[in-house]
Amino acid sequence: MNKNILDIISRDFQEEERKAVADELSSIGLNHVMAESEENLEATRLSILKLAKGDLNAVILLTKNAKADFRDVIMWASE
Repeated sequence: MNKNILDIISRDFQEEERKAVADELSSIGLNHVMAESEENLEATRLSILKLAKGDLNAVILLTKNAKADFRDVIMWASE
């Protein structure tokens, strides 16, 4: 995961939740995004963090949704 994502995790989540958040986001792989694109993967992870607003349970739910169709999460974050 890139530094930008790790910085957001550090900023938005309590110290004891950060590893769980990083693990959830890491569970989304290139196989979950169109064209196995690193850009789509990063956009998905950033969208999850934006929507979660520091809530670990939201990260878990949004990760599940992203694995079903990553485009939904990106769309929700852009609204």
